[in-house]
Order: sequence, then structure tokens, then C-alpha cells
Amino acid sequence: MDEYLLQFFSEHRTSWGTGLARTMMDVGTSTAALAVGSVLAVTLVVVRRAYRPAAAVTIALLISTIAAAVLKEVFDRARPPAELALVHLSGAAMPSTHATRTAAVAAAVLVAVTWSSPRNRLYGCSVLAGGTAVVGVCLVYLGVHWATDVLAGWALGAAFGVGAGLLCRSGPWIVPSPGALDGP
Repeated sequence: MDEYLLQFFSEHRTSWGTGLARTMMDVGTSTAALAVGSVLAVTLVVVRRAYRPAAAVTIALLISTIAAAVLKEVFDRARPPAELALVHLSGAAMPSTHATRTAAVAAAVLVAVTWSSPRNRLYGCSVLAGGTAVVGVCLVYLGVHWATDVLAGWALGAAFGVGAGLLCRSGPWIVPSPGALDGP
């Protein structure tokens, strides 16, 4: 499956697809973009008093990043061949740290937030799952990871995200977040 998908992407790359994938990678690794995203996230947390989801995201992000680094050392899987890759990175490939992080954050938000309606929950789930999927597809499209690296990252991140979300949703040790992302 891994070789087939990577070969398929390498044979069907387009200029707009490559541009989108490179832009996603640049945004996700840019210090300036991460700083702006962090300021916006902190602002949202303070304005909405969304302390539980913020704690869940922080815990999920930290633990999943550490777990991915440890598992990369354990598996020590080689990245895809250079001739099929548009971006060349060093280090082990399994699991994808980017896929792990995005899945961890998405799962933590979905579980920790008290949604005002099933419709809002569905919308939130759709946006977060879609964003997570786009990141993973871009990683395979660019030849940075095998598809199974991404799948392993998603599974790992989702597990830590759900765990952190459940912990922060019901934990009495965090300041309550009345209406976290539900609106006034």
C-alpha cells in the first residue's frame, strides 16, 4: 500500500497540488505562522474562557510529541526514496510527528469542548478532521512520509488527544470553562 500510494502521488502531481502541499508544509513549520497561531489561540482561550480545552490541547500536544519521538527511535523506519520525494528530511519516518500532533490537537478539542448543539459538534468535527486529513495527505504527496507513517501518527495522536480531552473535561483541578466555544 505504501509504495503504491507514493508512486500514485508522484505520477499524478500537479502544479496546484504541489503548491498547496508546500504551502501547508511552510505554514506548519514557519516560526512566524506558529507565533501568530499561538497568539490567536491564547486570545480565543482568554475571551471564551476555554481553559479546559486549552489544557487538553497542551497536554495532548506535549505527550504526543514525546511519544512520537520515542517511537521514531524504536521503529527507525527510513523515509521514502529520494527520487519520489519533493521534500527531503532526515531522521526516522514512523510515526509522522506532524500527523501525530494534528490528530492529538483535533481529538483533544473535540472531546474537551462542551458543544452547544450536535450541529456545532458535527461542524467542529468536520473542520478538525478535514484539516488533519489535509496535513496527512500533504505529507504523503510531498514524499516526506509513507502513508502508514501518517496512519500511525493519526492513531497515536487521536489516542492521546482523547485521553487528554477526557481528563480535562471532567477533571476538578482545572478552572471551569462555562460555554467554552459555545457562544454567549
